[in-house]
Amino acid sequence: MIIENIHIDDGRKLLSFTVPQVKFGNISNIVFVERKNGFEWCPNEYLDYHLGRVSIELKEFINTYYNQISRWDLYLEIVEDNHIKRYRLRFSDKLDEKFNRYFQSITTLDVNVVTPYITINNGLSIVITQPNYLATEKSNLKFRISSFVMEKNRLYFKIKINCPKTKGNFLFQSFILKYRSKVENVEYSFPIKSNVLKGNTVILTIELDISNLKLEKYYWDFFLEIVYKEERFLARINNPSGRIKKGLGKIKSRQSYEYGDGNWVYPYLTLANTIALVYKEKELHETNNNQWKEKIAWIVSVLFKWYFNKKNIWLVFEKFSDGAQDNGYYFFKYSYENSKKKNLYYIIKQDSPDYSNLKAMNDKVIHYMSFKYMVYLFAAKLLISSEAKGHAYDIRALRGRLKDSLEQKRYVFLQHGVIALKRVDSIYKKNSRNAADLFVVSSEQEKEIIVNNFGYQKDEVIVTGLSRWDVLKDKSGKNNERNIMLMPTWRSWMDDIPEEKFIETEYYKNYTSLMSSNSLLEMMENNDLYLQFYIHPKFKEYIDRFESSNNRVKINQYGEIKVNELLMNSKILITDYSSVAWDMYFQKKPILFYQFDLENYLKYQGSYIDMDNELFGDRAFTLEELENSIQKYIMNNFQEEEKYAEMRKNLLSYTDNNNSKRIFDEIMKHKQVLNKRKKKKQSYRNSDFLRLCWDVAKKNAWTYKIALNIKNKLIGD
Repeated sequence: MIIENIHIDDGRKLLSFTVPQVKFGNISNIVFVERKNGFEWCPNEYLDYHLGRVSIELKEFINTYYNQISRWDLYLEIVEDNHIKRYRLRFSDKLDEKFNRYFQSITTLDVNVVTPYITINNGLSIVITQPNYLATEKSNLKFRISSFVMEKNRLYFKIKINCPKTKGNFLFQSFILKYRSKVENVEYSFPIKSNVLKGNTVILTIELDISNLKLEKYYWDFFLEIVYKEERFLARINNPSGRIKKGLGKIKSRQSYEYGDGNWVYPYLTLANTIALVYKEKELHETNNNQWKEKIAWIVSVLFKWYFNKKNIWLVFEKFSDGAQDNGYYFFKYSYENSKKKNLYYIIKQDSPDYSNLKAMNDKVIHYMSFKYMVYLFAAKLLISSEAKGHAYDIRALRGRLKDSLEQKRYVFLQHGVIALKRVDSIYKKNSRNAADLFVVSSEQEKEIIVNNFGYQKDEVIVTGLSRWDVLKDKSGKNNERNIMLMPTWRSWMDDIPEEKFIETEYYKNYTSLMSSNSLLEMMENNDLYLQFYIHPKFKEYIDRFESSNNRVKINQYGEIKVNELLMNSKILITDYSSVAWDMYFQKKPILFYQFDLENYLKYQGSYIDMDNELFGDRAFTLEELENSIQKYIMNNFQEEEKYAEMRKNLLSYTDNNNSKRIFDEIMKHKQVLNKRKKKKQSYRNSDFLRLCWDVAKKNAWTYKIALNIKNKLIGD
């Protein structure tokens, strides 16, 4: 269906065009279809139809999808002979140069922009992405990283760029190392050493020294600064050669640089097929000895593949393999105590504060980074966790054999909490490296969120409830203390910021003001209440910055006390956007949502529910409003309001203590899919050496016995 005169109004978030071949009365709808997963969105109404012009308000579309990098094709549905027929919207004019096919971008709350454009087949589409990625797409430049070397603090690039025939010239100004952050704009510029033109191909060579750079955690990307038709943009460099990819997949000590402060930096290959740097603290396990241990563990897992296949190993773990108090722990505990699965093991660090929780189940505990751990991680058939797969190994490592093996494992996602208040589809969507084969949810409403936003099929999402809810019960009336629990969530835009920046944030200032509020302290004194502040694990390094001289304010950190114990012993919860609100809601206790930074939260994180109308607790934006709500619930003896209790039937499908049982039963129902091997890309590591080892082990009885003896001594059963 031909359209003309496309116009964008960024201020009013309007897309308008004319449809000369159709009468407005015959238009049934305009449909946006997401290209990868087939999601559909339709505007609620046409704002205007005047002189053959259709105007569509995109505000609802943008508010729903602004932080999802995606691509949408537009269709027109019209009524013909009492039937609705769908037609692709197509632009009338032919646009040869790709740069001219893109219309004005519409800004969003996020760093992403929404940009209508004309496809190569003249269809009208919309792309949602960051401006830098959009500029790269518009330029139509084809990159090839033909050479990349990192020798300690020096990096060397050779980049070939195929430039399209255009009406202007591309000027390559400089090479940029840019911090991957939605909030901070930190970048370092380096000169291009040489620039050679051969036909339509430009060959650039770049050398850079990173020893004197002040880097921040964690990720840094490489861009070219380009000027075209007086427009400056950054193009992300992609497409390294196969040889470079192989090198980036290996852990090499010389392919890294250690700073004097205990941090180091090394390159890795991103999912977007680019080279990036990760800057992080060097962990104790990141040593040459462990790298050799990993290689030997891999060989053992291959040599005894038949043995491990019979064991059908399942591994359970939690955040950073450092905890035993969330859904992973309670699922493991249920399965162990009820003898549900013989070869089910729990991964945990030996120095974890929660290690003692597993004392009675020690025969099925595997120590993080032990040799047995490495072998079992290679050999495991199924991973079960409340966190992403990377928490079983080193979530920031991004290279090595264990990392590659991890990505091929089947995975049941128990969830850390109910998904509703916080957008996380970019992390857990179906086509990501963290994609689950079975996704646990707590209600049909949450299942709808996962299916509609994450790309999962309905049979991949199971409504069971969370394992940790099995032990929840109200204990607040069984002791002398009357507690208010304060547990805010983390902020994605504040990940690992330096301490001097953290104390300048709204987050720090508001919560320190809350804990030192004279009116709140007086209220607690008069009503014999205590404030239990629990800082999120991602902010634990700043715990010393939170303090109170009043004995009615208690500051807790991860590992000191179980979160569910605090929740069960508390009368009321103060949070912001944390999924811990659902644990309190499960107990039928009141929740206060303290949302002083809502604008930033919606901008950088986003929500799947309407914060104005769908929250199941009172809401406060200022300390005064929060204190008024606390006073109201004190006067009401901390009883949950009826309007919030009524919402529970839609928000929680189960309020019993059988969640772990339902999860296990669902895993067994899906065992055929979960036992099926994932298709694995042919790896350069499947070398002739390994096949030779296997052949020797099979054909020579004495070597086989030696290998079997070694296996028994190293990893036991």
